[in-house]
Amino acid sequence: MAKAKKQNFIAAYFSDFGMRQICDFLMIAGAVVLIVGLCTTEIVITVGFGIYAVAAALAIVRAVKVLVSGINHRAPEYKNAIVSACIMGAIFALTVFGFVWSLVV
Repeated sequence: MAKAKKQNFIAAYFSDFGMRQICDFLMIAGAVVLIVGLCTTEIVITVGFGIYAVAAALAIVRAVKVLVSGINHRAPEYKNAIVSACIMGAIFALTVFGFVWSLVV
């Protein structure tokens, strides 16, 4: 029997590139833009909140896809999807509030 070649964590993370990686990159980009926005104009903060809102919405979509996939309700993935949907829902609400606030002010 042939041994499977071990991959480092970076190769394993990018082996099946999909919505998870896109969502992670958007969250990192949104956080960086928000930090840069603290020292610059309101437009940069608005863009940062917009990017982070899109990333949170994608994370909610990922969690909902797991919830409606029909897996066992006792599976750890199902419970993780419930927690993820709740947390990302709260983050999405905060980012939409921040986005609207930065547009108004």
